[in-house]
Amino acid sequence: MTVRGKQYLSDRLTGLVFVAVAVLLFWVIIPWQTETVEQGWLTPDLLPSVMAVVIGVCGVALAVLPGTMPDFPLVPVLIAGNYATILFAGLILMSTVGFLWSAPVLALVIMLVMGERRILWLALGAAGMPAAIWYCVVILLERPLP
Repeated sequence: MTVRGKQYLSDRLTGLVFVAVAVLLFWVIIPWQTETVEQGWLTPDLLPSVMAVVIGVCGVALAVLPGTMPDFPLVPVLIAGNYATILFAGLILMSTVGFLWSAPVLALVIMLVMGERRILWLALGAAGMPAAIWYCVVILLERPLP
């Protein structure tokens, strides 16, 4: 079997796994983990159910139309890993010291890593965006932030 054949097989198996996960989500996990509401058109299980269907459709597409093995250059993979590490550290920081203290630091670090050096944009991103998020979630939606 060639490398290309192996990729087709792995894509087909991965697609089938995603279809199985979507079925499990749609018929078992989402009904078990969401509340039943009688009024309103926007029920708590609507968005998770739609996402489960999307996962299932994408799994079917991957199983039916497998791709070829892409080349992964090292630099973009390392950059993506760097961002993932920063976001993971930000989540840990947010869970320990709270949103109001960690979000400005996380926003500033991400902007600096991305190469932003203009002081006005750094200030707006580090102070303005977390403040806007806090206002929308805490004041408008009346939901707590960590």
